[in-house]
Amino acid sequence: MFRTLILSFLLLVAVTQALAKPKDIYPVPCNDLWAAVKDTLENPSNYAIIAMSDGLKKTSFFVIGDLVTYTDRVALSDKDGGCAMKADFLEQGSDNPDFRQFRHRVDRSLAKLQAAKPKLAATGTAQP
Repeated sequence: MFRTLILSFLLLVAVTQALAKPKDIYPVPCNDLWAAVKDTLENPSNYAIIAMSDGLKKTSFFVIGDLVTYTDRVALSDKDGGCAMKADFLEQGSDNPDFRQFRHRVDRSLAKLQAAKPKLAATGTAQP
């Protein structure tokens, strides 16, 4: 009886994590995060964009190099002074290499865009 209870609990934990959809909250405005998502997806060697809506901040795309092509989606929404990125990839959970790579590329692109922002402001104010 106890062994069955423990096994059922462990199975429930595994299923819950497998069905969870990844959602990250970034401490930046959605316009900044959307620029990073677009910059990431514009690399044709990694992604093929199917549809993109700047107004809704949603996109659908394929991951290039997958053996089977599935439509992955990303949507942004304002959340607690930041921006929530909801990613809907075929494979879910922490063991999803496509989602990990996408998130890493978005983080890298966001850092690049954030680093370029002060330089643009400094050069913009120096000109008469």
